Amino acid sequence: MKYLLTVLCGILLLASCDKDNNVPSGELLDKTVILYITGDNELSSNAVDNITALTEGSAGLGEKNKIVVFADTCNKKPMKLVISNGMVETQEEYESEFYMTSPTMMKTLLTSAMNDYKAKSYGLILWGHSTGWLVEKDTIKTRGYGYDNNGGGTAMTRIWINYPSIATTLESLPSKFDFIIGDCCLLQCAEVAYELRKCTDYIIGSPSETPAFGIPYKEIVPYLFGSSTDSYLKIADAITDHTKYVEGTKYNTPSSVIKTSGMDTLATATKKVIEQGLLPSPLYTTKAIYYFKYGGMNIMYDMNNIFATNVDATAYNEWKKAFDAAVVYKKPSKRWMTSYNWDGDFTVTDDNYGGMSMYFPMGHYDKMTTYKPNENIKTTQWYKAAGIDQYSY
Repeated sequence: MKYLLTVLCGILLLASCDKDNNVPSGELLDKTVILYITGDNELSSNAVDNITALTEGSAGLGEKNKIVVFADTCNKKPMKLVISNGMVETQEEYESEFYMTSPTMMKTLLTSAMNDYKAKSYGLILWGHSTGWLVEKDTIKTRGYGYDNNGGGTAMTRIWINYPSIATTLESLPSKFDFIIGDCCLLQCAEVAYELRKCTDYIIGSPSETPAFGIPYKEIVPYLFGSSTDSYLKIADAITDHTKYVEGTKYNTPSSVIKTSGMDTLATATKKVIEQGLLPSPLYTTKAIYYFKYGGMNIMYDMNNIFATNVDATAYNEWKKAFDAAVVYKKPSKRWMTSYNWDGDFTVTDDNYGGMSMYFPMGHYDKMTTYKPNENIKTTQWYKAAGIDQYSY
């Protein structure tokens, strides 16, 4: 979920032109970046600003780089736009409404972008609400990423897609992504990163809630088409600094860069700590960094912070090697925009901030009614891979 939700639904009004794709037939583009906007909800009015900024930032990209936007917003049928060189090359509206959070539709749209704009590499930006790995009850339709209202409606018509379903969908595509960027809340959690490890090389985003106005699209375009890990680090920097630019020095959005090839090793290292009985129960969580609060309960604790304060130094230092190989960059914030008040609960420093959350089962979470995390964590691949199934709380 994004914080500072706007109430009005915006209408997507972008000028299109009839410029054709000038890349010779059969020749691969250098990169195609896909922006996937599930905006048929409270966030709708922010979509036009983000697409405009992305278009402006694309000036000078050249003919070998394309941005494909799939956007569903309030009062509009879903649209597809192709952007390059500061212009909207093509714009088309689909004939009827559909749920962009449908696994089948997501696969269809992303596959079409990869087939129509074949490239040497691809990137994906997920735009919308997100609750990370948290889901409601036992259905795949509630929570995760989304949501889509399919042309408006009530809470009963909201359809989400959870990250295991996203992972299955992305793994079925013609190509793997170089990166997935989350313009959404709570993406940077171990559970999501582990689900997506086969779909992308890097995940860039925030472990916390994020502001509704989105990430700085105009500024990050050159880095979306960069060819080195350093480009992803600069995207993380831009995500954090943009909130300060918009809202003033009081706020920043914490961010990180996760290298998915390190997630299996991190799971093994985490499982080793748990199997050896080195992660105590109950956990010491006083002043621990957390990224979400629900029903008055802190949840989604910073993974590094918990291990640093609960595990002996020798075991922690060994585990930290695996963590640093997975979270290759982190940009901390002492205060971010959130729907709850955590003033004084904890202090963020360069040392205790890890940039990725993890769920730690605890008895008081059994009282949660909307989310049942002690049960629903069992549906994630991370649950057994990281040895959470062997942790007694």
